[in-house]
Amino acid sequence: MLLAVFNTVVLVLATLCVFIYHLLRVPHHLRHIPKVHLWPLLLSYFSGEVEEQRVKRLVLPFAKQMRTEVVLVYCLGDWMVQILEPKAARRMLEDPKVWKKPQSKDMLLWRLIGNDNIFMSNGEMAKRHLRITRDALYKTSPINTFISLAETTISLMGDGGRIRWDDYAIRYTLDAFGLAVVGYNFDALKNPHGSFVQQYHDVMTAISNPLYVVLPLLERWVPRVGVKRQIDRFVSDLCQILDEKRANPGDDVITYMFQDPDMTEVEYRDNTIVMFVAGHDTTAGAIASVVYYLAINPEIQQRAREEILEVLGNAEPKNEHFVRTPYLNAVLREAMRCNTPSNTTLPRISDVPIRVGEYIIPPGTSMVLNICAVHFNDSVWDNPSRFDPERFLDEGGNEAAGFSTFSMGPRSCVARLFSLTEQRVLISMLLRELRWTLPEHSAHSAHLKNGFSAFALSIPENLYIDFFRIKPAGKVNNL
Repeated sequence: MLLAVFNTVVLVLATLCVFIYHLLRVPHHLRHIPKVHLWPLLLSYFSGEVEEQRVKRLVLPFAKQMRTEVVLVYCLGDWMVQILEPKAARRMLEDPKVWKKPQSKDMLLWRLIGNDNIFMSNGEMAKRHLRITRDALYKTSPINTFISLAETTISLMGDGGRIRWDDYAIRYTLDAFGLAVVGYNFDALKNPHGSFVQQYHDVMTAISNPLYVVLPLLERWVPRVGVKRQIDRFVSDLCQILDEKRANPGDDVITYMFQDPDMTEVEYRDNTIVMFVAGHDTTAGAIASVVYYLAINPEIQQRAREEILEVLGNAEPKNEHFVRTPYLNAVLREAMRCNTPSNTTLPRISDVPIRVGEYIIPPGTSMVLNICAVHFNDSVWDNPSRFDPERFLDEGGNEAAGFSTFSMGPRSCVARLFSLTEQRVLISMLLRELRWTLPEHSAHSAHLKNGFSAFALSIPENLYIDFFRIKPAGKVNNL
C-alpha cells in the first residue's frame, strides 16, 4: 500500500516537473535571441523584487555582456522580446504590421480593465477610441481642479513636519482623476480611508500575487473566486458612478465621451477603468518621485523654486506659465526617467516576421519596449544613474531623444498633457510654499524604493519627507 502511494506521488511530481519544464522552456523558434537566465528571473519574481531593480541587476548587465539591445525575458507567463534601445523600439512601435496583443482574462488584471479600451484595442476600434478620448481630453480644462486640489493638499500639510508623501501623492491623483475624468469627488485627500479608495487598493493588492503573475495558468487550476468577486464589485461600483454621470453631465472627460454615439457601454466602462488604473497610479508615482529627487538635491530644488517665483510670483498657475519654466519641465522629465512610472509597454505582436535590431522576430511573438532599460542604458545616457535635469534642456540632444516615459509612436500616451499639468501645478505650488529634505536614516537614503507592482509600475512606498513652510499658508492670488 505504501509503495503504491509512493509510486503515485513520484508519478505526479514527475508529471508536474515535465509540465513546468515545457511551460518555462524557450520555444525553439526564439532560441536565436539572447535569453536572460530563467532561474534568477524566477527568484526575482517570487521574492517580490521590483521591476527597475530587476532590470538593473539582471537585464541590463546581461545585455551588455552579450552586446545586444534585444533580449528574451520570461514575463507574465510568456517569453517576451524586450527592446532596450530607443531607435529599434520606435521602429517596432511605428510598424503598421505590429499591433497590441489581446490578453486572456485568466490574468485578473485583464478581467479588471478588459480589452475594449484605448490601451488594448487594435485597428479601427483603436483609432476610434483614440479620437474620442483625445477630443474629450482637449475639451476639458482641468487646471483649475488641479489648483484647488493642490491648495487642499498644502493646507492639509499645515506647517510641515514629517509627512508620508507617497500617500499624499496617491490621494491627490485619485481626487484629480475623480473630478476631472468622471466628475465624481472621491474625497481621498480629506478622507483617505473612504470605502472606494480602500476598495481599489484591496483589489490591486489581491491581483498582485507574484505566483499568479509568473504562472497565470494557475487561475485555471486554483481559481481565486474571492478576488474575482472583489473585482466585479469594484467594476460595478464604478459603473454606478458612470450611470450617475450620464444623468448629471459636467465639464469632465466622461461627459464628453458620452456625447459620442459610436461608443458602447462596455467601451465606456473599460476605458474608464483603464484610465483609472493607468492614469492614477502612474502620475502618483511620478509626483512622489520628483519630490524625493528634489529632497536629495537641494541645489536643484532651489533653482526650480527660483524659476517658479520669477515666472508665477503669487499668481495662480496657468498653462502659459509652464511654457516659461524649462527647468521645472526638465526636472519632471528627469524624475520620470530615473523612476519610470510604467516600466514597460503592453505586449505587441505581428502576423509576419519583422526585424528588430539585428534579429528576425517570428510571427506571434510578444514584444515590449522596456522603458526602464532604455532610461538606464549607458549607450543612450551619460551616467544614467545621476539625477541631472540639465540633460533635458538640450531638446535636440541624443539623450532627450531617448526619453520614453509616455511610450512612442501612434499609440503613445494620449493623456500625457493631463498628467504633466497635474504634476506641474502641484510641484510649482509646493516649491512656492515649502522646502523639504529627506529625513536622516531614511529607508530611501541609498536609492528610492518602490513597492512591489505585478504590472511593472514604479510607485514609491513609505516615502517620508520633512517639509518646512517658507511662507504663511493661504490662497494664491487669482490674477
